[in-house]
Amino acid sequence: MSPEPVRVVVADDQPLMRRAIGELVESEADLELVGQASNGAEAVRTVRETGAEILLCDLDMPVMSGVEAIRELSATAAVRSIALTTFSSMDLVLAALRAGASGYLVKDATPEEIVDAVRQVREDSMVLSPSVVKLLAAHVTTLPAAAVSEPAPDAPELSEREHQVLQLLAGGLSNREIGAELHLSEGAVKLHLGRACDRLGARDRVQLLVRAVELGLVTPSLLKPETAMDRYR
Repeated sequence: MSPEPVRVVVADDQPLMRRAIGELVESEADLELVGQASNGAEAVRTVRETGAEILLCDLDMPVMSGVEAIRELSATAAVRSIALTTFSSMDLVLAALRAGASGYLVKDATPEEIVDAVRQVREDSMVLSPSVVKLLAAHVTTLPAAAVSEPAPDAPELSEREHQVLQLLAGGLSNREIGAELHLSEGAVKLHLGRACDRLGARDRVQLLVRAVELGLVTPSLLKPETAMDRYR
């Protein structure tokens, strides 16, 4: 029996873009478009009514912004959100990730990258456009030296293995690559990342990476600006 298709809601205040992304989702046999929305409030309502698993969400929308919609859904619904927007400023990236987005794509992403992102996020992966990875790398290199040279005084304590896994994650390695480097199974890598998420209060790997950087738990030099989206798995 074939697995059930991934249930997707598309939210964008531009009708043409909303229609294009919706048609892209509908063209994939393993994805199902279950709703569309033209603003953040409508996105929240549609996700709740349809039981969608994935929200593809623009950030600059009327009534309620995409960031606000993602934040509300992250707190109350079992849905993973992917920001899909024209903008990739550091402030907006951090706002979306802190709100609970599991991915951040800019709208120059190819159709293949967009549908692949939906599949990856459903499998509990993190997805960032290469330009967003560059922004994160640039962000941490501009932090004061004291902020990145040693952990913050109130930083949660990670186990040695959790710290090793987290540093390799920050280097752009996939679960398989981390496992090979540390001689662990992929399941063990997921377990350590899950525990690190719990300790740092992160919803997923994207928030885990941001939180770890800000607390000084990850060495910024390990972040590789050239890392491609398909390395974040």
